[in-house]
Amino acid sequence: MAKTDTIEDILNMIMDGNSSDIEQLGEDEDEEWTPARIEEHPDSGDDEEEENPDKDDDDEAPEIPKDKTPKQSGKSKVKRKEYRWEKIQFEAPSAEFVEPVEEDSEERLDWTPCQYFKDFVTEDMLQEIAEETNLYSVQKNGKSVNTNAQEIEQLLGMYMHMGLVQMPNVRAYWETETRYPPVLIHFQNNLNVSEDAKQDKVWKLRPWLEKLRQRFLCIPPEECHAVDEIMVPFKGKSHQRCYMPGKPHKWGFKMWGRGGQSGYMSLMCAKGDEILAKRNLMLVLQEMLITKFLLTISLRQFHWNLKQRGIYYIGTVRMNRVKDCQLMDEKELKKKGRGSLDFRVNQENNIIVRWYDNKAVNLLSSFVGVEPLCEAPAIVDTYNRFMGGIDLLDMLSALYKFSFRSQRWYIYIWWHTITVAVINACIRYRRDLEKLHPRQKHLPLRRFQASVATTFVLATPTPPRRRKTTELPPDVRKDGLNHFPTWETQQRCKPCVGHFAHVFCEKCRVHLCLNKDINCFQAYHNAK
Repeated sequence: MAKTDTIEDILNMIMDGNSSDIEQLGEDEDEEWTPARIEEHPDSGDDEEEENPDKDDDDEAPEIPKDKTPKQSGKSKVKRKEYRWEKIQFEAPSAEFVEPVEEDSEERLDWTPCQYFKDFVTEDMLQEIAEETNLYSVQKNGKSVNTNAQEIEQLLGMYMHMGLVQMPNVRAYWETETRYPPVLIHFQNNLNVSEDAKQDKVWKLRPWLEKLRQRFLCIPPEECHAVDEIMVPFKGKSHQRCYMPGKPHKWGFKMWGRGGQSGYMSLMCAKGDEILAKRNLMLVLQEMLITKFLLTISLRQFHWNLKQRGIYYIGTVRMNRVKDCQLMDEKELKKKGRGSLDFRVNQENNIIVRWYDNKAVNLLSSFVGVEPLCEAPAIVDTYNRFMGGIDLLDMLSALYKFSFRSQRWYIYIWWHTITVAVINACIRYRRDLEKLHPRQKHLPLRRFQASVATTFVLATPTPPRRRKTTELPPDVRKDGLNHFPTWETQQRCKPCVGHFAHVFCEKCRVHLCLNKDINCFQAYHNAK
C-alpha cells in the first residue's frame, strides 16, 4: 500500500487542477485515512513511529506486509471513533464574508450580450473544435469538411434560435443544401489519447469541459453556494445513462454542479470526474457552503476538510451516516405536533437538528443552529433560502433549450454546457448592469439568447454567390451567325423551367432543349 496522502497534499492537488494525481485516491483509501490531529488513543501506533523516526523521510514508502494489514485496519477503526453528541447550547461562529470586487467591471460598460458569452466560450475554444472536427472527418471519411470557427459560431447561433422557436422536427429548420449535416462536431484527437486517459468516462469531451470550467471559475464567487445533481435529459442507449426518479427528467446523464443563489454555476463536473464528485467538489469553494446533497462520508473527515478552508456548511444528512447521535424518533415528534424539534451538538460545534413538518427532516450545520426560533428553526430557514441555486439553473436551462437528437451521447452534455454558458453570461450581464446602470432595465434571458444567436449568425460573412452569367444583347442572340449546337454535359435549359438539356450553343454559351417534342434552340434564337 502506498504512502497515505495528507489533507495538505489533497488540497494542493485540487487547487493545482492536477486530476491525474487525485484520481489515484480510491474510496478504500478514504475510508482508512484519518487526520493526524485526532490520534489520541494509546494503541494508535505512536510507539512504533518513535522507533522509526526516519520512516517518512524516504521518497518511496515501503510496502506493508499483507499479514499486518488486518491489524492496522483494526487500529483505524479505533481511531475513527465518531463525535460525542450532547444536547448543549450551540455557539454560532462569526461567518463574515468579504465579497471580492471585480476591478475590470467598468471595462464591460459597453459590452454586448455576445461579448459576455464569448468571455466564457472563447475564440480559441471554437477554433480548437473546428480543427478537431476537420481532423475527425479525415479520419472517418478520408475527406475534410473544411469547417472553421466562424461556421461553428453560425451553428451555435442557429441552435440558440431553434431553442427560442420550437418546431415539430429538426428537418423543419434546415434546408438540404446547407452544410449542417456534414459538420461532425469533435473535441479531441482520438489517436492521441492514451488507454489510461480513456478510463475517464467523458474523455471525448474532457478538453472542452476543463477549459469551460476554468472560465467559469474566473468570476468572483457569491457568499452562499449549493451543490446538487444536474440531469442532462437523454433516453437513448448509453452505458452512462442513469435513472433518478426524484428529478423532473428522470432519464439522462448525471452531473454535479456548484452554483450561487443567483443561479450562476461556478463549477460543473460530469459523472466520470473522480476528483470533483461529492466531497472533493466542495473543497474549491471560497467562504461559505450551502449544500443540499446528502452527506455520504465520515463526518469527522468532512468537517475537518472544510474547516481548513474556512468553509461553513449546512445540509440534509442521513442519520445512519452519523454514529452515536440519539435524537427523538419521528413518532415522538409527531405526537408533539408540527414544528417540534430535537437537536444535538458535538465537541467540534457541529449541530444536528431533527425538525418535524409534514415528516421529520434531519439537518447538519457548522454555522447556524436552532435560534432564533420563529415558525421554524433558523437552520431550516437558512437552508430553504439558499439551497435552490442549482434548481434555479435547471429551470432556466429548460426554458429555451433546443432538444435535438444525436447518435453520440456526449454531444448532449456539450450542448448543455453551451446552455449553461449562455445563462452564466446573462447573470453576469445583469450584475454589471445593476452596478454600472442601476436604473436601466436588463434584457430577459430570451432576448439575451436571441441577441447572441443573431450576432453569431449575421456577423459571420456568408460565402460569395456564384457570379451570374452575362446576358447577351438581343441583336447578338438573333443575328443567325455561328450559333452551332454541340453536345455537352446535361445542365438546366436556359429559357424553360424544369428541363435539362445536352445541347449547348457555342456562341450564346447556354444549354437549350432540342428534341422531337421541344425545340428551345430555335425559339431562343428567334425570340423577340
